[in-house]
Amino acid sequence: MKQKRQGRLWRIALPVLLGYIFLVSASCRQTVSTKPETDTDAILRVWFFHPTVRCESCEAIEENTKIILSKHFKGQLEKGIIQFRCFNIDKRENKTITEKYQISYTSLLLIRADGTITDFTNTSMNYAAINPEKFEALLKSEINKNLD
Repeated sequence: MKQKRQGRLWRIALPVLLGYIFLVSASCRQTVSTKPETDTDAILRVWFFHPTVRCESCEAIEENTKIILSKHFKGQLEKGIIQFRCFNIDKRENKTITEKYQISYTSLLLIRADGTITDFTNTSMNYAAINPEKFEALLKSEINKNLD
């Protein structure tokens, strides 16, 4: 009786687990650019780094950053003045960039063309999930400062 119950449990749990793994990996997909990161005309790069398995805050940072950029900076994105990229730090192809910026966990960086870096990680972790309106105001303000 116990073996039958365990067998039924695995028949249910395994597809659910595999589905979860698929969803997590699919949500972190990014297109691989053949253009080197230093070969950009962007005045400001907004770069989000994340591991493969992400928490609610990590997902909120990416989602809300994209919303803020498209809402307030759509023209700059389209013209290439601002560049948004997402990097999975667990992927081999991103090793060089994560080492360059010493990234080992979820991070949101604003990188100016002159190399000045604003680490927006703590603010984004504090507000992106629990207070998206405050996150929006703070990120918008910081992007505007970096564009001036």
